[in-house]
Amino acid sequence: MNRKIVSPLSAGLVALFCCVILQSGCISTSVWNWGDNGPPREEELVRLAAESPKIENPMTVPIRDRDFLWSILVNTVEDYFPIQSEERIQLVGNTLTEGYLKTAPSDAATMFEPWRKDNVAGFDQLHATLQTIQRQAEVYVRPSRDGFRIEVIVHKLLEDLPRPEYSTIGGATLRHSASHTRPQQANGNKQTRLGWIPQGRDVALEQAILQDLQQRMAEATIPSASPPAANNENSILGLPDLGL
Repeated sequence: MNRKIVSPLSAGLVALFCCVILQSGCISTSVWNWGDNGPPREEELVRLAAESPKIENPMTVPIRDRDFLWSILVNTVEDYFPIQSEERIQLVGNTLTEGYLKTAPSDAATMFEPWRKDNVAGFDQLHATLQTIQRQAEVYVRPSRDGFRIEVIVHKLLEDLPRPEYSTIGGATLRHSASHTRPQQANGNKQTRLGWIPQGRDVALEQAILQDLQQRMAEATIPSASPPAANNENSILGLPDLGL
C-alpha cells in the first residue's frame, strides 16, 4: 500500500496561505463588528426617538368651525380604528360642550398586515405578532380661547389566558396564580378568556394620530359663504352678464 507523505514544503505553503487569508480580513473578527454604515444599534434608535419633535397632547387647533373640525377628526380616526360612539360639540346657550369620541376595541395589526395604520412599525408590531394585543382610542375635544384642544388617548391591552395557545402543557392543569376559574368547555379547543391586562398608553400611536390630524387641518380649507349674486336684469332672466 502506497502512502503519500506530505513534504515540509507543502506544509509551509499551506501555513502561508492560511496566514494570508487571516490577514486579508475574510476570517478576521473585525468583520463581525458593526461599522459606521452597518445597522443602527438599539441605543441609537432610542436616542433618535427621544430627540424627535413631539406634538403636545392635548393639541391646540385654531379652527372655530366646530362641525368642520369634527368632520376632519372623524375621517382621521376612522383610518386607524372603527368608531364605537361619538358625542359632537354642541352649543348650549352661550357655552360649547365638550366633544368625545370612542373607538371599538380592535386587535392590533401584525407584521403581516402592513396596510393597517393602528400599529406603529417596530417593537409594537412585532409584539402584536407574537401576542394578542388590543387597542382602544379615546378623543376629547375641549373648547378654548384659541379654538379647540384635542386630546388623544390610546389604551393598550394584553390578552390574559390560562395558558398559552397550542402549548404542550396539560389541558387539565389548573391555574393557581389568580382566582379559581372553571372552564366552561372541558373538551373544547377554545380557551376561557380571563380578561385583558392593561399595558398603559401607546404614546407612539398617539403621536402618529396627532401628526395626521395636524397635517390634514393644515391642508384643509375652511368653507366660507359664497358672495351674493348681483341683482340685475340679466341674472334674473338667466342671461350671461356682459359687464354693461
